[in-house]
Amino acid sequence: MHMIKYYSINGKLVPAEQATLHASDLAILRGYGMFDFFLVKKGQPLFLDDYLDRFEKSSRILHLHVPFSRQELTRQIMEVVRANGLTEGGMRLVLTGGYASDGYSPSTPNLIIMEHPAPVYPVERYEKGVKLMLHEYHRTFPSAKTINYIVGIYLLPQMREAGAEDILFHSGGNIYETTRANFFIVLPDDTIVTAGDGILEGITRMKTLEVAKRHYHVEERDLALEELKTAREAFITASTKGVMPVVQVDDQVIGNGKPGEVTRHIGRHHSHENFRGSQTA
Repeated sequence: MHMIKYYSINGKLVPAEQATLHASDLAILRGYGMFDFFLVKKGQPLFLDDYLDRFEKSSRILHLHVPFSRQELTRQIMEVVRANGLTEGGMRLVLTGGYASDGYSPSTPNLIIMEHPAPVYPVERYEKGVKLMLHEYHRTFPSAKTINYIVGIYLLPQMREAGAEDILFHSGGNIYETTRANFFIVLPDDTIVTAGDGILEGITRMKTLEVAKRHYHVEERDLALEELKTAREAFITASTKGVMPVVQVDDQVIGNGKPGEVTRHIGRHHSHENFRGSQTA
């Protein structure tokens, strides 16, 4: 595995083992902060402007000021990519609540830029599909990509015991998203449905919808939990997962229990779009 040598802290490149924050940071004391994550392909960030748009949106929701211009932020990202020499990987931007003298009030945010080797999922998850585990929960500030993953992490033992790939959140009779992905179903008439509100609007979700709307009828609306019973297919989308088929939710088998043709079709087109995007990002 490629060793990561450098991170960036507040615009300064530092050896990864020396990249630290003071213990008074609100990300540590109160879990207050936000992040974003995107892929790097052939040395270029994938869909960088889209991810920075969302990063800035999250910062506005949490009242955290990004301490650098977009041009400077892009320069710092590329500096980390070049310093590590990792041309295929993942990039994480973290903006914290800053050092709090009273242990509670946000101050000047700290910005961390971290590069990671990108996870690679076994091919059978795409060939056979995965299972999700239901949990009743709706994230606070769902349209912001916060660092608060306490529910998902707490449920990891149960999820693993159930043989599930991820947790599917629902509340008030509606399905929203998983801990780290957006969720879609395919109806018997090939209509693709995904939650329209109360979710994190994933960039992979956005790119998937662009592809889907060229081939299928798409509905972004409330997605009722009961619709799992009539769904012919289901899938999740995320930057590292791409388009991953879902064949079971708890004890409910989706369709015939195998990845469907609509999911495969969307996945093939999405892979092409990702490759094309990596050339122009």
